Amino acid sequence: MFNYSDITLEILQKDLESTVKECKALVKNIKSFENIVLSDFDELESTIYDLSGRIAFMGDVHPDEKIRDFGNEADSKIQNFVLELFKDKELYKKFSEIQTLSLDDESKSFHKDLEIDFKDTGHGLSDEKKARLTEIEKKLIDLSISFSENIAKDKTEVLFSENELKGLSASELKNLKKIEDRFVITMAYPEVNAVMENCSIRATREIVWKAFNNRAVEENSPILKEAVQLRNEKANLFGYETWAHYRLQNRMAKSPENVTLMYESLISKLQKAAEIEKKELVIDDIDIDDISPWDIRYFISAQRSKVSNIENSELKKFFFIHDVKTEMFKVCEEVFDLEIKPESNKTAWHKDVELWSLWEKDGQQLAYFYLDLYPREGKFTHAAVFDISSGGSSRQDLPICSMVANFPSPNAGDGLMTFDEVETLFHEFGHVLHNGIGKSKYTRFVGANCEWDFVEAPSQIMEHWVWKVECMKRISKHIESGDTLSEEICEKLNKSKNIGVSLLTLRQVSFGLADQHLHGKNFKDSLLEIEHAAQEVTTISYPKDINHLAAFGHLLGGYDAAYYGYIWAEIIGDDLFSRFENEGVLSKLVGVDYKNKILMPGGTIPAETMVQNFLGRKWNDSAFLTQKNLSK
Repeated sequence: MFNYSDITLEILQKDLESTVKECKALVKNIKSFENIVLSDFDELESTIYDLSGRIAFMGDVHPDEKIRDFGNEADSKIQNFVLELFKDKELYKKFSEIQTLSLDDESKSFHKDLEIDFKDTGHGLSDEKKARLTEIEKKLIDLSISFSENIAKDKTEVLFSENELKGLSASELKNLKKIEDRFVITMAYPEVNAVMENCSIRATREIVWKAFNNRAVEENSPILKEAVQLRNEKANLFGYETWAHYRLQNRMAKSPENVTLMYESLISKLQKAAEIEKKELVIDDIDIDDISPWDIRYFISAQRSKVSNIENSELKKFFFIHDVKTEMFKVCEEVFDLEIKPESNKTAWHKDVELWSLWEKDGQQLAYFYLDLYPREGKFTHAAVFDISSGGSSRQDLPICSMVANFPSPNAGDGLMTFDEVETLFHEFGHVLHNGIGKSKYTRFVGANCEWDFVEAPSQIMEHWVWKVECMKRISKHIESGDTLSEEICEKLNKSKNIGVSLLTLRQVSFGLADQHLHGKNFKDSLLEIEHAAQEVTTISYPKDINHLAAFGHLLGGYDAAYYGYIWAEIIGDDLFSRFENEGVLSKLVGVDYKNKILMPGGTIPAETMVQNFLGRKWNDSAFLTQKNLSK
């Protein structure tokens, strides 16, 4: 296992140099072989994949700014190196000699994917178009890295008096930095969430909301606009109408038209429900027509506290992060017939990072995973799971991934989680399980390397366990008394689950619509025009000077033209969980079947086939609509 704790700039520089040399030698060998096989390309791909996990990943998490900067530089170099590999005419010619008739289905899929990758670098285009494509690809790599880096480096802070933070608990205030008699709110998620959910001072919520949604706006607005224009140009080079058409050709959705149909089937139902929700939620004598985006989460939080009869500050005391994590592991062990074991973190990049191993109950080790759960300066600001080492069956190495999040730290605070944060922890651990359990003989299909609009389904399904009474009681443990949540409170929390759900879902829809607009026919519209057009669907009036898209990391983080995948996958995830609803929430029989038919195949077979194999039918949105209390 790579030792991140001892890395220096010199070590990383030498590693990058030597591994690139190794890859060039592999390419030279492939070109010289009389008979090549797909495993030759897999060896090359896995070597590059693991290099990125060792070095580029550091750009998101390492505490040393110089190493983060080098990680981002290395990411650009690695991506450009891969680009040049697939542009290599001689290598493509050699690849074309592979006979496919006798290949198994997984190998045929790998061959097809490689063919697409080669074609995407310009094989078959004129020399002029090929040269322009190279320019576009290299520029897009640099823009993507800069965009993410600008968000991570944003140091926006706003200061408030204690009176201006009315509603925050004593522990939440204690976790904040102070400058003289004023509290500092950074753009770290625990601090922003505390204000947006609990602060009763509307003006404070507005300031924080605007600051958060305008992060990196000056730096990233031109970057995003240029990236969108370049993507459209690239799609046109290959004969596609828009970037969305180009991107969705190999996804479950197949086309942006099908994405539009999904949204159209939901929007009217959601908007109708949202109008009712606003009437039920509004407090503080605010006129229903004056509700602003910084009010929604506060209203929802207040209403949930009322229905559940427990304040957020008190509810958090039941969810100390270490206790929640321990019980989450136990639930997963029970349902999926697994073992999760602690390991020494001596190889980690920071003292707060944990290392764990994942095992089958029969003693077969499946994977390792890191947990990097707490905020720190310069670190990736969202919650996500990163693949950092491959694990195809043709190699002896085990897959390794890392969950990166920004939960309240028990080392620099009280470590008490909101219920939404508990849900996020379960969600991200769904990705960890997918990465750790998925099997393939090729790196290309290991774990969560599947269709992009399916990849969120194994994480969305995990959120369901959080809300089930038998699980909710297990993951709750009062920080002082040690009591679990009573069944009565669990039931009340479940009654509060769908409070404001249509408003929150419409916000997600607006993100997806903006993404589709950016990468559709009207991509030349200004960012503000696109954002405002998308926001109209929410039924909430948004300020005209906010450019949230500039801080929307997904747009240059792999979800371009694909953000719809969250709701698409949620629909599938809800349908998958319907088997647990019908046969037992903690059923090992269903859990093992899910492990074997959904998680284990990785990307080796189409997602549609996996889902049908597990459900015994084609998936539909019935469970999703039921979960949201929406009628057909």
